[in-house]
Amino acid sequence: MMSRSKSQPFRVIQIGFGSLGRHITKSILARENLELIAVVDAAAELANQSIGELLQDDINCNIRITSDLKGILNRIQGDIAIVATSSALKTVIPTIEKCLESGLDVISICEELSYPYRKSPELAKKLNETAEKNHKTVVGTGINPGYLMDLLPIVLTAPCQTVDSIRVTRHMNSSHRRPSFQKKIGTGMTNEEFRKNIDEGKITGHVGLVESIQMIDAALNLGLDEIEEIPPEAIIAKKNTTNSFTSIVKGNVLGLKSVGVGRRNGKQIVTLDFQAYAEATPQYDEVIIEGIPRIHQRIEGGVQGDQGTIGMLLNLIPMVINESPGLKTMKDLPVPRNTMRFWRH
Repeated sequence: MMSRSKSQPFRVIQIGFGSLGRHITKSILARENLELIAVVDAAAELANQSIGELLQDDINCNIRITSDLKGILNRIQGDIAIVATSSALKTVIPTIEKCLESGLDVISICEELSYPYRKSPELAKKLNETAEKNHKTVVGTGINPGYLMDLLPIVLTAPCQTVDSIRVTRHMNSSHRRPSFQKKIGTGMTNEEFRKNIDEGKITGHVGLVESIQMIDAALNLGLDEIEEIPPEAIIAKKNTTNSFTSIVKGNVLGLKSVGVGRRNGKQIVTLDFQAYAEATPQYDEVIIEGIPRIHQRIEGGVQGDQGTIGMLLNLIPMVINESPGLKTMKDLPVPRNTMRFWRH
């Protein structure tokens, strides 16, 4: 349940303490209505290390990282688990199921969990059954997928009498993102290395365009009969460039462009254009809905991805705890909002 009057904080178990996980931890500790009660990570080098010592920045937190998820779930009673480990649904499902079976609601940044019904219908069905059986809720979210390229355009169609097409563009300077993100978009590679690493799955590029289109289609009943993600295209440096991650030689890869499209009877109805590369300018997030009325929204400067993902996670905590049991997507939940002033009864 949620309350605007100050009461008890929501008790959070965090699973995954990678580069983004560390920022998630800091943000949980900074929120008065959240209480971090455990951090779990499989990395041997993190075992038994203090959160305060690892994060520094005058953070006073004596919680020690453990790899023993089962032991934590048996010893500590929490309200919700945040799972920040992998983009692959098959990888995160065992962890999510353990949390659900231990009486925890779950929010995950797993991109494939954002809308798993078409790509992984059996896994989605199994996860929904586990959640319902244990009277708990699970949802995948983030800034993208989870908000900018799916939920936001869905909500923006509300005043439209007709919707003919939707185009979403995310144009970001990847130099402002964490090193692991810059690595997965190929920053600094030769074009040949980029293509080889993409083809072999050693780098993923952006994950979630297909899931975002599927969510839009399901929410608006567009009747798309074809959804395609076009292979990522390298964006090549026209001059030598240096950022906090690496030095990029002229002719090498700054980042990438990924495009997903949804068609109906051969006509392109939904287009998602994701571009992330070093020193990209200008930065913006843009939604164009052709219809009556036409809607054009542009967020100048764009939404910083890591900060936005963490905001989505934290703000959903009271809402997910208050939601009916089962596997949910962002289109199923009440309109998300900032919940820093909501407390646990």
